[in-house]
Amino acid sequence: MPPHASPSDISTPQTEFKASSYASDGKIHILLSATGSVASIKIPLILSALSKYSNVSVRLVFTTSSLLFLPPLTELLNIPNVDGIHLDHHEWPKDLSSTPAENLPTSASPDRENEETTSAIWSKIGDPILHIELRRWADILIIAPLSANSLAKIVGGFSDNLLLSVVRAWDTNKPIAVAPAMNTLMWEHPVTTSQIKVLETEWKWFKVLRPVEKLLACGDSGSGAMKEWSSIVSWVVEEMKLKLESEGGDVGNA
Repeated sequence: MPPHASPSDISTPQTEFKASSYASDGKIHILLSATGSVASIKIPLILSALSKYSNVSVRLVFTTSSLLFLPPLTELLNIPNVDGIHLDHHEWPKDLSSTPAENLPTSASPDRENEETTSAIWSKIGDPILHIELRRWADILIIAPLSANSLAKIVGGFSDNLLLSVVRAWDTNKPIAVAPAMNTLMWEHPVTTSQIKVLETEWKWFKVLRPVEKLLACGDSGSGAMKEWSSIVSWVVEEMKLKLESEGGDVGNA
């Protein structure tokens, strides 16, 4: 099995991400995410296709379970137009719970031993909060694939990871596109039907890119496979009016 991504691939940045730093860059800001589905293996293909567009900046948000299906994250950072990767521990450092607040160093006198922890901790009004800054930065959020678990959490209002926090804090004047991917019986389950109905009929800022029928990774055959990655890119290109670097590009054959 080839090496896969790990949370340790991208350490906690020492400089906080601020949306305002990119407000005048003249680019379409695409926040692309993957959740815990084998269809996450298509992320490099989606990124390769988006790399052809001159007016695009892409940032990635991955759930921990999606990392099993992705290559080492440093490889994704080498793809043109990919400008950042954001993971759960960038907002919630893993050692946060074991560091009493009264022992945290002040910003005026940082302690190198705790630097990774303090760089991501909100301490005063006006400090950047990562999921809020990502929401401010993004013109569109694409979740491809969207697992059954993450679908249920979104509809239920959960926000227990970075991606779900972005979704929960989203500006509903901007679109979220989701490409569900799951086993056929999970997709056909009445619970899924009711959850998709919420996204398609009640939450107008969502666009559901419905799955297709094919042989699934589990060996079953039927509906539930993520929509073809090239069709997802084509939808984004049309929706966001992306511009090719040069004439004659064909995103579907990337």
